[in-house]
Amino acid sequence: MRKVMTLGLGMMLLAAVAFGQATVSIVSISANNGQATIAVPINLDNATAVGGLQFSIKDVPNQLNVLGVAASGRTAAEPFQDVGVDGVAGTSDFGEGDNQYTAGEPFTDTNDNGVWDGAFSVQYTNRDTSVSILIFDNAGRSIPDGNAPIAQIIFGVPSTLTDAIVGLRFHEINNAEIPWGLVISDPDGNAMDGIWENGQVTIGGVEVAVPENTSSGPGVPMTFEVSMDNVVPVKGFQFTIHDSPDHLTVTSVAGIGRAANFTIETNEVNGGSMVIGVDTQGGEIVAGSGAIVAITFNVSSAAVDNEQIQISFNDLVVAAAGGLAVPSHGVGGLVTIYTDIEDETTLPTDFALKQNYPNPFNPSTTIGFDVPENSNVRISIFNVLGQEVRSLVSGNYSAGRYHAIWDATDNRGAKVVSGVYFYRMNTDKGYTSTSKLVLLK
Repeated sequence: MRKVMTLGLGMMLLAAVAFGQATVSIVSISANNGQATIAVPINLDNATAVGGLQFSIKDVPNQLNVLGVAASGRTAAEPFQDVGVDGVAGTSDFGEGDNQYTAGEPFTDTNDNGVWDGAFSVQYTNRDTSVSILIFDNAGRSIPDGNAPIAQIIFGVPSTLTDAIVGLRFHEINNAEIPWGLVISDPDGNAMDGIWENGQVTIGGVEVAVPENTSSGPGVPMTFEVSMDNVVPVKGFQFTIHDSPDHLTVTSVAGIGRAANFTIETNEVNGGSMVIGVDTQGGEIVAGSGAIVAITFNVSSAAVDNEQIQISFNDLVVAAAGGLAVPSHGVGGLVTIYTDIEDETTLPTDFALKQNYPNPFNPSTTIGFDVPENSNVRISIFNVLGQEVRSLVSGNYSAGRYHAIWDATDNRGAKVVSGVYFYRMNTDKGYTSTSKLVLLK
């Protein structure tokens, strides 16, 4: 029956003259790593009534499994109360509790026609690398003008698929036994001009982190970098940083590194510091990893020696293109207070690469560096063979004193072996400096 309906609809539309226009779009969504299934809506934006649709969608790369396709939104059945013909729950009369509409049961007349309307027929065929879908109504109803979903595809996600982007694309099938085009028809069977907009599924998402361990002194300003590891381009972000005990007060924030062109704002909210970042010129943070924000704090003079301040994230929101919310999580850290750390509030007059502390170290160490003017700065870690094991700092920095944390991992995130390493700072102003550090385990 599916093949007969498909062939008949296809032949009729190919012979008809285009009339009207509609846009069919795959709604981009995101899912967490480990999520077994995802529901992807198919949206229809039509100024005139639509009688039926047929299309195919393929996933690129071919990673997802189609578990089902169902009517949704404007093609779904009207809601009803499954209470039987008497309209009263609990009487066990005819039709009650059978999970299908029975004449006489109360319903929501969303179509405003005085009768209960069931779901449109949504038929689908799984092919090797795609799914073909046919949407129509057996009773001859049409989809009225509007802009809302008409179907949803349920995909199964392999457990091995993590931190990935899967494109979802409309396409025509011309080499099958029965060709399958991209077709939209009006209620009379005339072909309509169609615009077909692709989408994507984002698996995994974004990690936003502060240094695992850093340090400062009572009454001493400190600056640390917030880093981002993202598998998709990011258009904007928002998070709230909390410190416990409450010894830190934010004095300034700035976009650095991969977010150097972003506008960064901060406000005090419920005892924390909300940070919002967006590029007002429409730019984005490209997929990758590295620093995005430098936050400068004043440390309370009430902080005592060896006290540890827990830094945590709340209300983290990361947006991709089109405002799509991307799964994200924050990784907090610790600030350890040492009374022998001196104030570094004055702006530096020269470039400088400071000796790391502690040294030797395990599991992490802090590297300070001074920037006297707006510069592109790069700091890398090398082994004794001169091979780069970690790109630690890379981006534009305004004048100031900064600290970077190395957690003894390489560029792949793997722990390095104990031993002697070197760290080198280079700038676009010609400054170069190298120092030695020692990792003990």
